[in-house]
Amino acid sequence: MIRKSYTLFIFHILVVVRFVGYGQDTHYWSQQYGTRTALLSGAILGGVNDNTIIYYNPGGLGFIENSNISVNANAYRVENIKIANALGEESDFKSSNLGSIPLLAGGMINIKDKKWKLGYGFMAPVNFSFKGIARVDGDFDIISEAESPGAEELVGESSVSTELNEVSMALGLGRMISEKLSIGITNLFTVRSHTYNRGYAAFVFLNDGSQTLIGGNFTQNAEYYNVRYAVKIGVAYRLERWSGGVTLTTPSINLFGVGSVASSINARNIRFDPAGDRLSGVATDRQAELKTTFKSPLSFSAGINYNDGTSFIGLSVQYYAAIDPYDMVSVSPNTFVRPAELAPELGSDQFLNMRAGAKSVFNIALGYEYRIKESLSVVGSIRTDQSFFDDSLNDTSGIKTTISSWDLYHFSAGTTFTYKNSDLTLGLLFSTGRKGNYEQVGNLSNPNENNLLQGATSITNANYNSVGLLLGYTFNFKKI
Repeated sequence: MIRKSYTLFIFHILVVVRFVGYGQDTHYWSQQYGTRTALLSGAILGGVNDNTIIYYNPGGLGFIENSNISVNANAYRVENIKIANALGEESDFKSSNLGSIPLLAGGMINIKDKKWKLGYGFMAPVNFSFKGIARVDGDFDIISEAESPGAEELVGESSVSTELNEVSMALGLGRMISEKLSIGITNLFTVRSHTYNRGYAAFVFLNDGSQTLIGGNFTQNAEYYNVRYAVKIGVAYRLERWSGGVTLTTPSINLFGVGSVASSINARNIRFDPAGDRLSGVATDRQAELKTTFKSPLSFSAGINYNDGTSFIGLSVQYYAAIDPYDMVSVSPNTFVRPAELAPELGSDQFLNMRAGAKSVFNIALGYEYRIKESLSVVGSIRTDQSFFDDSLNDTSGIKTTISSWDLYHFSAGTTFTYKNSDLTLGLLFSTGRKGNYEQVGNLSNPNENNLLQGATSITNANYNSVGLLLGYTFNFKKI
């Protein structure tokens, strides 16, 4: 039995590395795990007879009867994000991705005492990718008439790319206290990696006879990884038709992490002082091997289920506490502007710092399953997915790596086929979100010399839509 468990453990690692998925960078409920459980939007806190309960409510581990491996991998997902007028009128950021959705791979480990149940799982809570580029090319009245009569030719471009991934390992232990009551605990180890790049450039040609070039560009880069740990404690209680569960997840403990950040600004013939001369300069720094911190919040969840053999109804809610803003990297206050006498008061820590935080959110999920016959059932669900983005972070300086700040709504529907020891799940997934007051920096709709180096901050619209196909498979080895 030990040899068999070891083989399955290695197999799960290979599966997780093999597949790629998409999620959001400020949402807790973008991804759901398992096969049938994913179609129910995780509304199963009262307990289900598969190892997805390791993540949702370890209190239900004691009720599991089968030693199983479940792998759910979605065939394809199309994800579209649009940030309107990112650089200027009709100069939008658009990002489209096509790929497979995160999976969960897990199993149960047989132990002698049948009242205790030990399980493990691997999952990808976050896998977010965004690449957007916008360009402005036209004539604008930017420089004073005395220096440059008429409209000047402006060329501007802005780009953002981000790649954010999280992989979690869960190790859960549960015990059945009685036929109706079970308790459990899950250890969650999460590895987070993030690569972020932003570029901006704007140049103007003066109408002075020699077409003097004015403008500049800046770049921001950040790359880091971080490992954190949290504990989820759960209780599950069941009657003949009704069942329920509650969980508490602790704030994460930062284990270790390393990152690097860089920023560079090049200015050419810019008039920083309206009464002064035009100046050129460079501001640049890069710091590597920095200690990183990332935090997950305290959260509570509760759910209730009803199952009469034909219909299964699930309702679950989860509250996530707020996280006060904090520094993700430890940056040193080095010299940033060159020549230094141009702005000696500006240090690297103001431009390289990365701040994070989270507002509190409350999500709710409702799922329904109808069993047509013993081997066939249909499933559907809906859930909210509020963004935890803290708007106060917009007022901070430094590198801002967050893209999404819109709330999402997820819909799913599908079928589950059962044959002997196997379950096959097929489903459709749809997600949508919109924000009408999205704050976007680097806008050149109304360019002037004061904002030429960084653009203006504008309020615009952001839209998100995603369509996916879920393919899931569960194999039950034997009762434990």
